[in-house]
Amino acid sequence: RFRNVTGVQTCALPIWRVAKILSNTVHINLYDAQAGLRALMTQYRLTGPSGTLNTTKVTMGYSAAAASSETSGGASNTLLSTGNFDLSPTRHLLKFQPTDLFAMTSAGTEVNTDMIAAALIGSVDQTIADKLTGLFSGVSGNVGTSGANLTVTNFYEAIYTLNLANNPAMLAAVLHPQQVNDLVDSFRGEGGAVQFRTDVQGMLGAIGVSKRATILGVDLYQSSKVPTANAGADRQGCMFSMGAFAYSFGDVAQIIAQQMINPGDIWMQTPEMFIERDRDANNGMSSLIMNLYIGVAEAEDARAVKITTDA
Repeated sequence: RFRNVTGVQTCALPIWRVAKILSNTVHINLYDAQAGLRALMTQYRLTGPSGTLNTTKVTMGYSAAAASSETSGGASNTLLSTGNFDLSPTRHLLKFQPTDLFAMTSAGTEVNTDMIAAALIGSVDQTIADKLTGLFSGVSGNVGTSGANLTVTNFYEAIYTLNLANNPAMLAAVLHPQQVNDLVDSFRGEGGAVQFRTDVQGMLGAIGVSKRATILGVDLYQSSKVPTANAGADRQGCMFSMGAFAYSFGDVAQIIAQQMINPGDIWMQTPEMFIERDRDANNGMSSLIMNLYIGVAEAEDARAVKITTDA
C-alpha cells in the first residue's frame, strides 16, 4: 500500500500483465532441408564468351580385331563414337522486401535480417534440388508400377537395370518421402538374407530428412521435390550413378568484377550467388535479392533409371 504526500489517502498496488511477451527464440516450421543433392551431380565450369557449355561425350570400350594375315592388317577404320550435352546457366532469383519498420522493431528477438539471409542462402540448395529432380521424368529407363507402392523388389529392379548398363557399383537414389515410407514398410516384411543385413536394420529407424541411409550399396536420399507423374497419382524418383546428371554455375564474381553492380549494394556474396540490396527510399523498403545462375542437364541416360510408384 502507498501513502500520498499528505499521509491521509492510501491505494492498492495495481496488478497487471501484458497479453503476450516476446520470446527470445524463434520457432522454425518444418521444411525439407535438401542438403547435399549437388554432390550427386558432376560439376562443369562455364568459361569463355558463350552462355552455353557444350560438353563432348566419348564412347569407350573398343576391342581390337585379329589381323587377316601375318603380313597384312585388313583392318577397317573404326569411328570414335561421340555425343554431347549442353549446360546453359540461367538466372534464378529470390526476393524479400523488408520495410524500415521491420528493421527498427526486430532487435534480435524475432524474425530479423539474419534469418532473411539464412533463407536466401538456403535457397541455393533448394533450387539445385528443383533442377535435378525436374530431370527425372526425362530418363528413359523405368521400374515400378503406377498406383502400386514402392517395394524392395522395385529397388532391386533399379539396381539390376543399371547393372545391365554397366554402371559402377556406387549408386544413389532420390525418392519422395512417401516412396521412402513404402520402401521401409516393404523391408519390414522381407525374409531370407535381406532381413539379417545391418544396413536394412538401420533403415527401419527414424533417421531424418535428406540422406536417409546407404542401403544395398545405394546412397538413399529423400526429397519432397521429387515430381509427380500420371496426373499426380504417382511419384517419380530416380536411381543413378555419378555422371548421369551435370550442372554448372555462372561465375557471379565476373558480374561484380565488370562493375555492373555498385559494390555498396552487394549485401553478401559466395562463389555461387550474391545478395543485392535495392533501396526504395520513397516507400521505406529495402529489397534483398538473391541472384543465382545455374544450368542442369542429363549427361548420360544409361546411367539413370526412373522409379515410378504410388504417391
